[in-house]
Amino acid sequence: MSDFEIRKDGLTLEIMRTIAAPRQVVWRCWTDPELLKKWFCPKPWSVAEADLDLRPGGRMNTVMAGPNGERIENAGVFLEIVDGERLTFTDGYEENFVPKAISFMTGYVELSDSADGCTRLVWGARHTSEVTRDQHLEMGFEEGWKAASAQLGDLAAAIAAETPDAGLLPDFSAKVRTCLFFSEKGEEAAVFYVSLLPDSKLERMVRPDPNGPVLVAEFTLAGTPYMILNGNPQEQPSHMSSISVLTEDQAETDRLWQALLADGGEELQCGWIRDRFGVYWQIVPEALPRLMHGDDPERARRVTAALMHMKKIDIAGLEAAA
Repeated sequence: MSDFEIRKDGLTLEIMRTIAAPRQVVWRCWTDPELLKKWFCPKPWSVAEADLDLRPGGRMNTVMAGPNGERIENAGVFLEIVDGERLTFTDGYEENFVPKAISFMTGYVELSDSADGCTRLVWGARHTSEVTRDQHLEMGFEEGWKAASAQLGDLAAAIAAETPDAGLLPDFSAKVRTCLFFSEKGEEAAVFYVSLLPDSKLERMVRPDPNGPVLVAEFTLAGTPYMILNGNPQEQPSHMSSISVLTEDQAETDRLWQALLADGGEELQCGWIRDRFGVYWQIVPEALPRLMHGDDPERARRVTAALMHMKKIDIAGLEAAA
């Protein structure tokens, strides 16, 4: 794909591009030594050797070979591995975190699901100094990484074409998660939900037919795992299951309420609201349990009586009743 961006920020150099292959296929191209050798170095150079030990402190060693017999050895370690999502590595250590006298950079790779079964790649390098950053630029960072990432895209797309279900099988990150059963619009709902709260992100989209709708959308909402299963026109959401969010203040309560009410949502009593997809939510300011907890049952009754007259919860009204 032609989508390509470069970011230069202080000691950081970064490229971003969209790759026409599922995220798990792109991940394999980064973590399988034989696949890495096929794309990691821009032609006419090549990767003659790749030794990867996928664990923090494990080896990330490569040998790059030039067209005239040149050999450049790169020895480093992995610092962080988040399966299917993120790699961080550095040449500042040898295996098992033995420090090296000289370090050039720390690299990182971030993968996320994009539209139409594609993958968004962020690949960057944080340098130890302006000198090493400028050396990297003089070595041809822009053209080199652009060419290498294009080779990665070609390889991943070819693997995906040869094995159409590659990367499409569920590879869920959480052992336990709440499943919401939708009739349709599961992908749209997941994208909307992760926009509502910090520490939220799309984890994975499962699309059995590359040209069809998403069957499963896995996402994290404020650190809590969820999944949406698409394709059940008979069942409708009910109050029996809801997403409860504890808000810090009235501003957060108002923001979430308006977002969930937009485009067809419905206000209900006592902080309940149904969004445009039919899912029920409880938007509960932390003031409510605080005011109802304690040794004063009369205060709890007054707060409860005030709550019964509210749709969106008004913290000032609860405090006045208390």
